[in-house]
Amino acid sequence: MAICPWGQRQTLTIMAKQTDGINGGFRGRVGAVVGYMWRGQWCVRTRPAAFHDARTERQLAQRELFKASVAFAGRVKEVLRTGLYTPALAAHKTECNYFIMINKRRLVWDDEGLHVDYPQLRVSEGPVAPVAFTRVEQRDERTLVIDFEKNPEHRRADASDKVYIAAFCAGTGEAELSTPVYRRTKRATVVLPERWEGQEVHLYGFVQDNAGRTSDSVYLDPAELAADNEDVDSPSTENAEQTPAPNSSEPLSPTPSTNDALQPPPL
Repeated sequence: MAICPWGQRQTLTIMAKQTDGINGGFRGRVGAVVGYMWRGQWCVRTRPAAFHDARTERQLAQRELFKASVAFAGRVKEVLRTGLYTPALAAHKTECNYFIMINKRRLVWDDEGLHVDYPQLRVSEGPVAPVAFTRVEQRDERTLVIDFEKNPEHRRADASDKVYIAAFCAGTGEAELSTPVYRRTKRATVVLPERWEGQEVHLYGFVQDNAGRTSDSVYLDPAELAADNEDVDSPSTENAEQTPAPNSSEPLSPTPSTNDALQPPPL
């Protein structure tokens, strides 16, 4: 309530608040401008204009997709805060909004609900040199061991960069982020939650440097990694040089592949 100059009582609606003088930030609406705070900074935006809501079938489907995508991103925000913090900050977006933007072609809605294209999903993005993941081994029902090579592209990289493994559970829509390991360790271990037993799980790996920047995430398909390792481990017999063993009647054997020395040690 406020007292007007002519003595009558009148109710006043506060549309905005100035917190730091006339040049400071404010919350609320002033005319066609809306003030708000985002990540500790005062921001303004134009007031949304009135529109005619046709509520067509496509509009309603798009709204359901957006609602489901926001809910999905919210459940995995622990991963997104690490993998997408820097690019989201540069784009003036939250990590969840940035995740939806870069994965809009991988999130699909139909009558059965939200469908996620997990093999194509991106959970981190950035310029940091990645690692080459070589093997995913399941030790028991909940423990996974992931091997990787330190710097496959021979780009400038720090051995103290941190490697993360993100695990997504398709059944519950949840995600867990592993404890980081240094790039030089060449091995990471992931312990899945007990409630995920028997569920479909998808794995992603990415690197974070000391400045907080990350690499592009890599989808870890155990079957594909095993096939790649078999291709590397199998020496080609077409071009292999054969050298007779001195003072021996044993048959000729091909020269061992030089790639054998690059394979990680067996568990």
